[in-house]
Amino acid sequence: MRRQSVLMGALVLAVGGMIAKLVGALYKIPLTNILGTNGMGLYYLVFPLYSLLLVLISSGTSLAVSRLVSTERIHNNKHNELVIFKVALVYVFVLSLIFSALLIVFSNNISAIQGNANARVGYIAIAPAIIFSSLIAVVRGYFQGQENMIPTLLNNILEQVIKLVSGLILANYFMRKGVMFAVFGAILGVTISEFFAFILIIINYLCYKKKLIYKIDVPKTPNLSYMQALKKIVVYAYPATLSAIIVPITTFLDSFLVINILNNSGFSSLQSTNLYGISNGIVSALINLPVLLCGALATALIPNLSGLYAQNNEKEVIFKTSLFIKITWIISLLFFLIFMIFAEDIISILYLRGLTNIVIDEYSFASKLLMISSVSIIYYALLQTFTSILQSINKVKVPFYSLLISLFVREICIFLFVGNPKINIFGVAISNLIFLTIATIINLYYIKKYVALSYSFLKLIVSPIASAVVAGIVMYFLKFMLSQLNTILYCIISGGVGTIVYFVLIFAFKSFNYNEMKTFKRKKIVNAK
Repeated sequence: MRRQSVLMGALVLAVGGMIAKLVGALYKIPLTNILGTNGMGLYYLVFPLYSLLLVLISSGTSLAVSRLVSTERIHNNKHNELVIFKVALVYVFVLSLIFSALLIVFSNNISAIQGNANARVGYIAIAPAIIFSSLIAVVRGYFQGQENMIPTLLNNILEQVIKLVSGLILANYFMRKGVMFAVFGAILGVTISEFFAFILIIINYLCYKKKLIYKIDVPKTPNLSYMQALKKIVVYAYPATLSAIIVPITTFLDSFLVINILNNSGFSSLQSTNLYGISNGIVSALINLPVLLCGALATALIPNLSGLYAQNNEKEVIFKTSLFIKITWIISLLFFLIFMIFAEDIISILYLRGLTNIVIDEYSFASKLLMISSVSIIYYALLQTFTSILQSINKVKVPFYSLLISLFVREICIFLFVGNPKINIFGVAISNLIFLTIATIINLYYIKKYVALSYSFLKLIVSPIASAVVAGIVMYFLKFMLSQLNTILYCIISGGVGTIVYFVLIFAFKSFNYNEMKTFKRKKIVNAK
């Protein structure tokens, strides 16, 4: 079998992820029309805890499997690869079974504390998905350790398509019984999609396993027992879980705090739920689209950089680290520009039919919130890449501590800003920016401490920002000149021309040096060991 290069792996993940997220974004448009912002608020009350449990159970384990399999593959030890994979599957299955049962048992208590008891049916619907999603994460980790991103691509797309079809059908069917049951149907669609995605990725694994080719050479590492493999998984997963858990904790805390704080500051329960639905159901979903592209790059980076670090290839580690930070910065800067300039248009095109002004002016809130939140695209993207770099060089505790410190500051800001009636839901976006800024700066400090990065200030900072300014002026000018056209049409033309101008200037200003340009051109394909 052939293994994909980091850039190709990142491209595969990015394409698959973008398609999946596009389907997911399209799904939320008719879903918002069915459920309304109040139903979307209920829908997104459930997912922070669900996401938090998935991180606790499988996020660190998936990264551990990816890294350990990559290392064993370098050392030509097929036995250890399979032992690590099997042990990880059993480990997450047991944990996910326990947590899904607890979620069902305590669903009434959790939803009551969140401030809306109707959310309980959503927890019952989502509980089985914890098991399937956790197992999927382990199999994905195995494939990523093999530097084979195709199964992840197929899995992501299938998952979103089935969620779209089943979720909309069930939400529409149960809507006759009320919003609460419609939310139950939509969330049940997620569980159904995770089940079929699990079946697909297991089939992919069975087919892939038969085609793997190993050298006959004696393995360079001793064979592991099941208990030794479990210990290795826990040792690697624990710190990785710590660093991955903080961001889900922020949304988890929001699901308990935001509605209650808004209620106490003078908003009704209905208004508070609607505002929470706009923030988490619409704006966060849109911000996650560009962040995913850079997240794919970060995910593909881990096994490759881990392998280079294990081989003590310091020169290549420095080169790859510098390159991918630069790529992340340049791509995220462009997306920030697009979302800031076209915030009102994006909301209008995608969600206007599902937004009303009966309770609050939902369109105005959504547009302004998206514009403010667009800055966080840069920070989220850089933070993902920084975290992956630190994990790859065995500094896994740094992201955790940086995020923990930032989280403490964020929650103080949530109380201060969201509790102010004049700031209200915008306080969530402001608090996120403060949170991300602190975490990003701390992580960058430690990367520079452990990796001898060498950057040209002109090529890294001045050139991309200058390119963004010129491209932004072009986008805004064309948007103004073409405003009489259909909204979708003038957004495509002005956004497309601005993007072309941006990348032309990036390369004209030579933001990438000669060696970095060679990386884009070469097709690095290595036979698996």
